[in-house]
Amino acid sequence: MSTDRQMLLDLGARPSLARDDLIATASNKAAIGLIDSWPNWPAPVAFVFGPAGSGKSHIAAVWTAMAGAHRLADPCAPSPRDIAIAQTGQPVLCDGLVPADLDETALFHLINAVRGAGGSMLALATAASAPAQWAVRTPDLASRLRAATQVELKLPDDMLLRAVAAKLFADRQIAIDPAVIEYIVARLERSLAAVIEAVDRLDRAALARKSRITRPLAAQVLGAAEPGQGALDS
Repeated sequence: MSTDRQMLLDLGARPSLARDDLIATASNKAAIGLIDSWPNWPAPVAFVFGPAGSGKSHIAAVWTAMAGAHRLADPCAPSPRDIAIAQTGQPVLCDGLVPADLDETALFHLINAVRGAGGSMLALATAASAPAQWAVRTPDLASRLRAATQVELKLPDDMLLRAVAAKLFADRQIAIDPAVIEYIVARLERSLAAVIEAVDRLDRAALARKSRITRPLAAQVLGAAEPGQGALDS
């Protein structure tokens, strides 16, 4: 292992959240298309919704950099300062909306500020349903939610998980057999976070053993014994 890679590992390798690192597949193509089309959105307010682990944070990071957006400290409860910034026309980001935790009055005023200033707002919600279907109590907010652009971000498909794993290994200057990547992905939960964690664990294990990342090593580290080998310590 190179000294440079040892230093990267010790510092804690972090996956890049740049636009060029967004890999489009059927699971996220609509959300990527949304941010790529900014500022020519059909409505000033757009929601991306989906389960945890579907890649919303990457979408948020790319659009924030692209738009120069102001990120709300508490996406569920916009502050007077957040609303004042939106009134200047600066784009705003609400990353981490949870429908059950919304301050409906504050969110309504934020959306109105965005619309009134001709700005843009991207909201990312951990939710199974579109905002138009949320059971909000404020009729005016319900109307604003129905008028917003709404895009579903699905859990990563196998194609995306394999591509992300391959890129993360390449970023660490690790050569790995595609069949081993296939083996790894088949044993993970369907989330980008799981892939990131698995790559980090495998890299650390290979470094400690001064070995390549092979299928037996992946089986050991990920807790899935190879046929005929029995259980292996992780």
